[in-house]
This record gives sequence, C-alpha cells and structure tokens, in this order.
Amino acid sequence: MVTISNSYLNTQALTVKTNSSVESLLKLGQILNANIQSVSGNKVQLTIGNQTLIATSKTPIQETGTIQVKVNQVKPDLQLVIVTPQNKQTTSTPTTQTLQAAYRQFIPLQAPLTQVFQQITVLQSLPPSLQAPVQQLLDLVSKSNQSISGDTLKQKLANSGLFLESKLSSGKTLDISSVRNDVKAQILQLQQQVSAIQQQTSSSALTKLATLLDQALSRITVQQIQMFENPNITPLEIPFERDKKADNDQIEIRQNKQEDKDNWEAYIDLTLPQGLLSVKLRLSEENELDSYIWTETEELKNIVENDINILKELLVSNEINLKTMLISPNKPKKTDSSTKIALIDIKI
Repeated sequence: MVTISNSYLNTQALTVKTNSSVESLLKLGQILNANIQSVSGNKVQLTIGNQTLIATSKTPIQETGTIQVKVNQVKPDLQLVIVTPQNKQTTSTPTTQTLQAAYRQFIPLQAPLTQVFQQITVLQSLPPSLQAPVQQLLDLVSKSNQSISGDTLKQKLANSGLFLESKLSSGKTLDISSVRNDVKAQILQLQQQVSAIQQQTSSSALTKLATLLDQALSRITVQQIQMFENPNITPLEIPFERDKKADNDQIEIRQNKQEDKDNWEAYIDLTLPQGLLSVKLRLSEENELDSYIWTETEELKNIVENDINILKELLVSNEINLKTMLISPNKPKKTDSSTKIALIDIKI
C-alpha cells in the first residue's frame, strides 16, 4: 500500500494499492516526478516513471498534471508526500520531458547497488580476462577492511559515479586517478570489455554480468537525475561490508536557521549487532557541538556508557568544541525549522 499525503490541500491523502516492484527501489527522502493522468471522482491515476498507480482520495481532485512527491516512509507502508501544490500550473518544458524520458528508461532497469555487487561476487566461470577488472570494481565499492570515517565517506562520495561527467567537463587538468577510481567509469569500461567478449563467445555468466552492470549503471543514472532535480539531496549508496550482510543505515544533514544564525544538524542511524544507534549532532556558528545519543537496547546503552569518555577525548583532541554529550532516553527528533541539505543512504 502506498499513501500519498498533500500538506497543500488540507492534508488530503491518496491511497494506492500496487504490487509493483518499484516500491523496493524507492529510498527515504527521494523526490520524484509524478503525473496525474486522469481523475474520476475519488479515483486518481498516477504515473511515476513507467509505473502506473491507481489511487483513492478522500475528497475529489480536479487537477491533472505533473507534481513532485517525496518518499516520506518506506516501511511498513510506502508513504509519498506531495511537495508541489497540485493546483500549480505546470508547463512541460524540454528539460522536464528529457527528465521524464530518462526516468522511463532507467527506473525499470535499475537495482539496488548492494544487491548488484553481491550477485557479481558470486558469479562463476567468468573468462580469465574479466576476473581482474571485476575484482577491481568490487574492491572499489566494497572493502571489508575499510573503516567508516569522514575522509572515507568523502572519498566514496567523490568516486561514487555521481560526479563522473562533472569531472570530465570541469575544464581543469584531468586527474586520471580520480576517473580510474570512479565507480561509473569502471562499470562503463567493464561493459565494453564484456560486450567485446560476447561478440566472440557467449555464456550464462557473461549474460548475467552484462545484466547486472546495466542495473548498476541505471541505478547511478537515476540518482544523478534526482540530484539534477534536487541539488540539496545526495542519494548516495555505499555498499560497505559488515559480516557479509547489508544494513540500511543513514546520515542526514540539515541546516537550521534561528535568529539570523546558521546551525547545522546531522542525524545518524546505524544498525549495529546490539540494536539501532541514533545520534543527533548540532553544530553552532560558534563551532560548539551538542551531541545526543539514543540506543535501542540496554546492551548497546551499556557499551556507549563505557566508551563515551573515549569519544569525548577524541573530539577534544581533534579541536572540536564539545558543549554537550548526553545519552537520551528518547530517539532524537528533527528540528521542525531545519532544511534538509543532503541525504546519504549508506549500505553497510
């Protein structure tokens, strides 16, 4: 079930029943174009990419046309929030048409990057000439010996494939290593190698690899389109390995303006073996940091309490002006007046 709510029209809600696999590909915070194609009383037909959904509204809707929806919740139900008023007249510009065509082309082909690379890992009987470049790609996107740090995230973001075209068109002296280590560049190069080999021979492993590379490339392309539409949201997926399983962790960065001052907030959700760890960080213009930590389980709380002084010392040693660090009894909430600046989905 998909619920679409609209704060512009008296919190009108549209309920959509669908068995489409598109739900599994939508991510929290993702903003998409949706087109209201036809309206009949309380029935509304929506199109997202190449997916057509039939919605039921509590009150009749008169307008048709393009709207934008944000993925507000994925589980247990998919909830989409309308971020563009339906009564706003929309004009189909060449740019909009190009974006919609791109969505129609790539959304059906995409698959989560973690799933793609896990399947590539278990492929058997690949030609010897492909084994090294395949392993190079897997090492680039997922190294189990890498720790998660600010520098690691920065490097992963730069090499995620989201900025390949920007690197190539920047006009600056091209850094060959930055292109060589770019995920999208490596996928494109590997695609060419697979295509050349398929002209000489064919096998189920080659066909499967070609399909998986298409899915990964389509996924990155969809993310790039989303970034073009919404530059303040970065839909990054990082398939780190942790005990050979993938957890859906998130880092969300927001800007909070209060009394002509800019405060920055970061919300971190990490799925650990002992339970969920949620952290709210707030950095003031005076570079004072407040930290609030919530743990899902008592076991995790005890671990945090035992190590919290080590964390404080690390922050101070890195010249961070720590004002507050508390273990909160309640999960941190987002400040109502804050504005989302970036959303990073980390696959760990």
